[in-house]
Amino acid sequence: MVLTLKRRLTKYEETRIIGGRALQLSMGAFPLVKPNQNDTSFTLAMREFKAAVLPIVIRRRYPDGTYEDVPLQDLLRPG
Repeated sequence: MVLTLKRRLTKYEETRIIGGRALQLSMGAFPLVKPNQNDTSFTLAMREFKAAVLPIVIRRRYPDGTYEDVPLQDLLRPG
């Protein structure tokens, strides 16, 4: 059952995704975009997020105990 009311990313979801990816990069994960010379793990995570190349699924939990899994690419699409 699909319950999606909002097909956009909340500021909290966006922060969690970028912060988690920055942590992965700082621990040695391979970047999914070509890094620039002066990139930090945070700026690299931001560029990956804006390029929509992160293979992440957002799990949204609802008050009635149900949840919905939404791929990040679906939330970043305009419209």
